[in-house]
Formats: sequence, C-alpha cells, structure tokens
Amino acid sequence: MTKRRENGAGSVRRDPNREGSWIGAVQVDGKRYTARGRTKTDVAAKLARIKAEALTGTGKGTSDRRITVAEVVDRFLQRELPNRRSNGRPLAPGTVLNYQTNAATIRAELGRVRLASLTVVDVERMYDRLAGREASPMNVATLRKLHSMFALMVSSAEKRGDVNRNVVKLATVTPTAKASTHRNALSPDDARQLLAALRPERNGAMYALGLRLGLRPGEAAGLYWTDLALDAEPYTVNVTRAVRLNRHRAEVADDLKTSASKRTLALPEDVAAWLRDHRQAQRVERIASKTWRDDRLVFATPTGGVLDPKKARTELAEICRRAGVPVTRPNELRHSCASLLADEGIPNETIADLLGHTTTRMVDTTYRHRLRPVVDVAARATWAAQ
Repeated sequence: MTKRRENGAGSVRRDPNREGSWIGAVQVDGKRYTARGRTKTDVAAKLARIKAEALTGTGKGTSDRRITVAEVVDRFLQRELPNRRSNGRPLAPGTVLNYQTNAATIRAELGRVRLASLTVVDVERMYDRLAGREASPMNVATLRKLHSMFALMVSSAEKRGDVNRNVVKLATVTPTAKASTHRNALSPDDARQLLAALRPERNGAMYALGLRLGLRPGEAAGLYWTDLALDAEPYTVNVTRAVRLNRHRAEVADDLKTSASKRTLALPEDVAAWLRDHRQAQRVERIASKTWRDDRLVFATPTGGVLDPKKARTELAEICRRAGVPVTRPNELRHSCASLLADEGIPNETIADLLGHTTTRMVDTTYRHRLRPVVDVAARATWAAQ
C-alpha cells in the first residue's frame, strides 16, 4: 500500500514533459513553488527544503527571491514614504530628506545584496563600516536612526511577502561607535555676555528668542509680525510656523514638528522692547529697499527674503567669537535656555511646555545641562537681569 504524504508536504508526480523526471509542487502562505528531480524522493526532499526556507524567511520560499535591497529601499521611498504621517500631517521636508539620505547610504552599502540573502551579519558589518570610516564616522545616535529606518523599509517588504523575516530588527548598532556630539550649554555669565553682544546685531533678537524662550532656530526665523503682541501687555509670541529646508532652499512652512510645538509664550519686557526696536529698524530698511520680498517676516535678509539656516550658524559663531564666549550653534541656544531655567529650579514639566514638548523625556535626556504656566516661565526668569 502506498504511503500517504503528510498534509502540507506538497504533491509529487512524474513529469509528463521530461522522460525519467519527477515534478512536485507545494503551497506556502498562498504562494505555489515547484521542484524537479530524477526520483520521487529527490523532489520530496526539495519541496521540504523550500517549505522550511519559506517559513524562516530565507532562500526560495520568498515571493520574489531576486529582489535586492536597493529595490526595497527605492520602493519604500516611492510608495510608502509619501503616505507616512506625523500627527496626522505629511512629514516635514527635513524628515523626508533624512529618509532619503539614509536610503542613499543603505543603497551604497548593501544595494546589490538580494533581500532573501541578507543576514544579520551583513547589516552589522555595514554599521561597523559606517562607524569606523575615517571621513565623517557615524556616531551612535545617527546609526540608531539609520537602523530604525532600515528596519522600517524591510518591514514593508516583509508585509508584501518579499521576505518572511526582518533580519534588520535582529541586528544591533556598533557598540564602539562614538557618542553623539555634546551640546554646549552657556553659563549664566556667558549667556548674559552673549545677549549684550547680540543687542546691536541686525537680527540679534532672533537668537535672543532661542536663548531666552527656547525657540527652535526655524521657529524664530519663521515668525510673522502678526505672531507678536508687542504694544500692550501681556507681551506674547505665537509660535505657529517654521523655516524648513526644501531641496536645500529655505522656505516658511505652516507645519511644526509636533502639535505641542504650536504654543503661545509670554515675552519678557526687555525682549518685547528689543523686538519693537527691531520692527522700527526693519521699517527703515523696507522703505529704503526697492526689492523687499516679504513684509510679513520678523527676521529677514536685507532684501526681505527668508533667512538661510546655514548662514545663521556662521553669523552666530562670529558673534560668539567677538563676544569672547564659547562658539554656540543656533540650536544650542535652546539647550542653554533649558539648562539656565533648570538651574533656577524651574520644573522639567514647565520647561517642556516652554520648549513645545508633550513629555519631559527630551528635557531630561537631550536639552537640559545642569550648570551647578500661558507659559510665562521665561518671562519670570531672573538670570538675564543679574
């Protein structure tokens, strides 16, 4: 009596098109795979191997064993990324650019590797190369972001049936990768010295908003005059938009990083007076200019255009050198703001509200560096007046 094959083992029969040959087929997750051999036993063994490979995500048991890592990455950028949302809104241009940059790195390192052949070792060796390269080695924070995005891309392929196991999720970033760049936090004396140096500068008030109220550089650069209440108390600033880089071009966008980023902050009296002086100086510039582009912008180029963040970094560095304080980048002013307020005993929850965060995690782990509610904490702070 012929022994019956177990369920799921597939079917094997003589090949009607090849004399002396056998052919078999097996279904795995709705996909049909075939195998040929000289004997029935050979074909049965091949089918068993195909099924095992399919269940472990390797070899022939994938829906398309020829697809490469580059194809997976490109498909994610073209089909998945445009549909991704953050707080119900399309991703910010800077976030999209970050995905594209990491995708280019993955493509250059592993693009030719077939997805079905990709291993944990392949992924970890890529991380090791990126962390150990002589020119611009990746720090651990950058590697973790790349790892997260790569895992997301392969998860998309996993859902499509191109692979049955996401090996990227099993990999770990290089443990010896250098730590993230330390963010500078100014001491109270240095902060006061920098404020004094900023006062006569054309757009000095923009940097002061970062240091005094913790505005992101893009948030300060994206302010419109209608966002400010300067002529009667309470003096306030309404943060609703930001400058973003879109294909290396600075432009004002209405989308902020999170819903909590939209906030109304009380302005200290001296900052409100500073902004009134800035408003008058800009009026004089605007009248004298024949090519002023946008009279809504609080901070603008000499022709009324949107400020380039890279030029702002260079300008602030030069001001710091002249003032004799540590060179500080625009985004580090926000760190200094958090540290100075924490040093005065302001609760982390209140600082998080000021900075536009929904939790204190970023304040605890990123922004706050110890030095030894409308959210009016910055207006009540005393360090600038000493």
